[in-house]
Amino acid sequence: MASGKYIGIGAGIVIIIAAILIAVSQAPEDAISPIDTPEAPEPVDIEPAEVEPADAPEPAETAEMELSGEIEIGSLLPLSGRLSGHGEENLAGTEFGVIKFNEHLESIGATWSIKLVSEDTATNQQVALDKITTLNAKGVKMIIGPETSANTKHVKPYADSNGMLLVSCCSTAPALAIADDSVYRLVADDTNQGPALAALMAGEGMEVMVPIWRSDTYGDGLQKTATEAFVANGGTVDEGIPYSPDTQEFSVSTSLLADIVLGHVDRVGAEKVGVLYIGFSEIQQFAQSGSDHEVLNQVRWFGPDGATKQKSLTTDPLASEFAETVKFTSLQIAAAENPVYVSVQEFVEEKLGREPSTFAHSSYDAVWLIGLAMLETDSTDVDAIKAELHGVAEDYDNAALGSIKLNEAGDLAEADYEIWGVRDGEWKLLGVYAFSDGSITFN
Repeated sequence: MASGKYIGIGAGIVIIIAAILIAVSQAPEDAISPIDTPEAPEPVDIEPAEVEPADAPEPAETAEMELSGEIEIGSLLPLSGRLSGHGEENLAGTEFGVIKFNEHLESIGATWSIKLVSEDTATNQQVALDKITTLNAKGVKMIIGPETSANTKHVKPYADSNGMLLVSCCSTAPALAIADDSVYRLVADDTNQGPALAALMAGEGMEVMVPIWRSDTYGDGLQKTATEAFVANGGTVDEGIPYSPDTQEFSVSTSLLADIVLGHVDRVGAEKVGVLYIGFSEIQQFAQSGSDHEVLNQVRWFGPDGATKQKSLTTDPLASEFAETVKFTSLQIAAAENPVYVSVQEFVEEKLGREPSTFAHSSYDAVWLIGLAMLETDSTDVDAIKAELHGVAEDYDNAALGSIKLNEAGDLAEADYEIWGVRDGEWKLLGVYAFSDGSITFN
């Protein structure tokens, strides 16, 4: 009995072991051993479900707008007051720019055109502010001008805070060379003109500079840069005489100037002393008063762009004679004499009967700069247009000035200067100052 029992149990154990062995032998090859570390499963790429985009909000009207009809731009120029001569020339250049740009628009089938809205600043800061306020009230946000640095400085805060764009033909004060503001200038600032004047005077044998200048943003800035450059070249600069822009009579200033000049003449000789006049049409009154002082007739006189081609120095007998005697010599931005330059020159001469300064060409180019930026953006949005101005200026190769590439401050990046003088009763081109190396070449 006992042996049969154990035999039965042993047989059962054998059967169980056999079953286990069979199960193990038939297990899949990739079965996981309890002591093996399992490998991470391969990642499965899951295609994202396609989702219909939500409707985008409608863009602002100015960004989407397709230009059509008449687009008004303004001009702020001195058509009366001391700078009316240049103001008339620059308005004519601006008007010609509008004419030619509208012809361009018509040739490409555009559905819009530019209309010019002109305001007279009367060479007065407060009038300029009043007029820019008037233009803004009319919805005119883009403006050619102002012409002077003093007027530009005065209206700039208003333009900045009201989202306006000012493109000046003529403002040169270094203090207004500010990046990302409302002011762009198609003229190099006076950190360029000051050294050019200093080089001109030194090249003409001057050892002493006696400045007399219009004490405003323009005059103060140019007097500073010219003085620094002249001293750096080894010259001597007198403290000179600043005068108020509101002064109407200059006999007192001229008498003081004569006393100062006489002291330097006694020390180094008349041929080594030069007067640097920095101002605008007041040069006529200084010339008239200066003719009464012998010593002021004995020294050379020099001037900046603001005095170049002032018609009174050739039409007023007394002023003309003085300018001839002192060989009055001044500068203006040099332009490339291309076909566009010639066409602007001819238009202004026919309209006004006189040869303009190159500020008229800057005014012409200012219209094209704004117009091409509008064409690029298909918008009148000032921020959008400002964002394009540097690129448009760099790419534009048909400007009256030649290159109108802008620097970081939005001003003409660099410029050569033409040297002009009153000779034989008329304004004559005498030579050129090269910005690249500071050299002067006379005709």
